[in-house]
Amino acid sequence: ASMLLLIYKKANDLGYKTAKRRIKMELRDMITAILIVFAGGDLGKVFKT
Repeated sequence: ASMLLLIYKKANDLGYKTAKRRIKMELRDMITAILIVFAGGDLGKVFKT
């Protein structure tokens, strides 16, 4: 997990704390999306971009 964080930090040109916070938010969103799809829901209603 720490190597993934360091790669994410380097790829996005971020500091350690910012990278840690952002990767946490992105992983949470991905997990939520996967759960909604498996539950048969519509992601368009959840993530409005």
